[in-house]
Amino acid sequence: MKFIKSFGGREKYKPMKLKKDATSDCVVRAIAHATGQDYKETFQDLINLSWQTLENMNDEKCYEEYLHRMGWEKHKPMRNGRNRKLKVGQFPKTGTYIILTTGHLTCVKDGVLYDSWNCGKSSSNSYYTRTQGDNGYGYK
Repeated sequence: MKFIKSFGGREKYKPMKLKKDATSDCVVRAIAHATGQDYKETFQDLINLSWQTLENMNDEKCYEEYLHRMGWEKHKPMRNGRNRKLKVGQFPKTGTYIILTTGHLTCVKDGVLYDSWNCGKSSSNSYYTRTQGDNGYGYK
């Protein structure tokens, strides 16, 4: 699987010059990549929802609600022929997936992993795929 490191500069994501900077924004980064939204728009939407739900925007309860409102559906982990969870790097080469690993959210889009670090060897615990429409909540 191809890995594209997303960081500051022309991509308009939170800049990461040092390894210690590569924390805390995986939820915003993964959702922005998967949906094609601007990073700051996604950040603001999650803050607004966090304000409404009183859940931290990086908490699964908050971003899962956000994804649901945007028309994304959560799935149990994909498994291989030996009934083991797929690694992030083993996801299908077509489609867009927001993947939850242990303590991290990432995006795989058409066989390309978009993240601030290569988590391709991490096991997926669940994943989200886009369904139809915006469910009428006003999100794109």
